[in-house]
Amino acid sequence: MIGGAAGAIPPLVGWAAVTGDLSWAAWVLFAIVFLWTPPHFWALAILIREDYAKVGVPMLPVVNGNETTSRQILYYTLALIPVSLLLVYPLHVMGAVYGAIALLLGGFFIKKDLELMQAPSDLMVARSVFKYSILYLMLLCAAMGVDSLPITHQAVEAIVQNLQGWQGAIAALS
Repeated sequence: MIGGAAGAIPPLVGWAAVTGDLSWAAWVLFAIVFLWTPPHFWALAILIREDYAKVGVPMLPVVNGNETTSRQILYYTLALIPVSLLLVYPLHVMGAVYGAIALLLGGFFIKKDLELMQAPSDLMVARSVFKYSILYLMLLCAAMGVDSLPITHQAVEAIVQNLQGWQGAIAALS
């Protein structure tokens, strides 16, 4: 947990450097990285469990086994997804594009975690969770960037207006 907190501090530092304060959004970014860290690290720990055991490092897979570790990976992922959506609501820092991508990425993360729970000692599955965790965080951050672009806001507005136009046309036909 100490490593998760240490790894989650850079978003706070960056936010404070750019804005001069630490708003709720900065703390949500901290929480995203903090909650992401255990699934990421424990999937790696399953992969190198034997190495940790040989040198006496009491990592979760060594102490409590891969089954418990895979459950903990899922629990943290299940906590991570709603926290990532706090940027959309209630904070309104991100919009619909980010929200949709965050849900999609989170759904795939859960799918990977469930596969690991089905085969907690399968190193290929653990490797898949580990690799996906890296991709997840990278794409989630990319989604933040894409969502903040003016062209993204213009595209979303155009889609909403078109849908409203279609809704009005359908209502007129009724």
